Amino acid sequence: MSGKSEKQKASSVKAQIAWAITLLAGILLILVLRFVGLEPELTREPFPGFEGQQTVLVHGLGIHEQCLELRPKQGLDYRFQASHPLSFDIHYHIDGQPLSQFSETSTNFGEQHFKPKENRIYCLMWVNPRDEMLKLSYELQFEIVPGQLQTGIPVRFVSNSEKRLIRILNGSQHELGRLETESDILNFELSRDQQKLAVLVSGVDQGLQLFELPGLEKKNSFSLEKAARMLAFSEDGNFLAVADEHQEELMIIDLNSGKKVKIELPATLLALETGDQTNELLGRTELEVLKLQFDPPQLLERDARIELAFGDQKMMVDPDEVCFAHGIPHPLFTPKAVAMSPEGLPGFLAIP
Repeated sequence: MSGKSEKQKASSVKAQIAWAITLLAGILLILVLRFVGLEPELTREPFPGFEGQQTVLVHGLGIHEQCLELRPKQGLDYRFQASHPLSFDIHYHIDGQPLSQFSETSTNFGEQHFKPKENRIYCLMWVNPRDEMLKLSYELQFEIVPGQLQTGIPVRFVSNSEKRLIRILNGSQHELGRLETESDILNFELSRDQQKLAVLVSGVDQGLQLFELPGLEKKNSFSLEKAARMLAFSEDGNFLAVADEHQEELMIIDLNSGKKVKIELPATLLALETGDQTNELLGRTELEVLKLQFDPPQLLERDARIELAFGDQKMMVDPDEVCFAHGIPHPLFTPKAVAMSPEGLPGFLAIP
């Protein structure tokens, strides 16, 4: 009897140990499921309704940003959805400091419209406030002119150090397209509707080359008497102004007919820029700003002024004299070569 009792005790102890092990394993499994497997693994699969749009994974406490140059007559429609609440902001920079135009905390945003008040590079920024990964799906539609929208993504057109290649990069620095040239790239510019890319190269036989976007198909090329470094599209994209900093003249090219017209200038140009008014072109010399027009090509005004509003008062100023931001004067129109900078030229690539 004693032996039987001993066996029963041993069996009971083994059963208790087995139960304890099973219980401990169950607790550990619950903890694993709770703290590790609570959230499903995030993938780049878009949220419903965002198929074919942009979906990214943002690391904990990380940001995702898209920047695009916008003018007052243009706009941007946007919507997004995220896996958990995030901070969303639209801003531009002045001397490296962000100036917020809109800020909101949300998980999703239905279709919204942003209308810029001035010509600047505006950035849309999504901030992940948590330590865990965030999935973000979004759609952007660029308003070329009021009521005319096209879906796409902000990109940068960047030239390499050898100046023989232009790469199209998205916000994650992934290459979406590239353009190689046989001679050195001197400058390039996008049309307002983001449908054309004009490239100036050192070889004068095809000194100006025109490409269609988003596919970078070569549309046309134009010979130049001398290599040029300045160019500007008309607002409608039908004309292109080209200038050389060593020549006291400006060439206007009709991109539809190929016709070229020269305009004699009082001095060589330091900078060239499309004006805010339809058919308007601004050129800066060392001493003054010239106001010109594309069609018919002609010089309209010397020592030109533009209208600036200060409260209820309006005044005409030299575009290089003053622009008050945070009370600090900034030049409005100075020599620049954004396209050839390391950051490249901001643009918007349509999604076919």
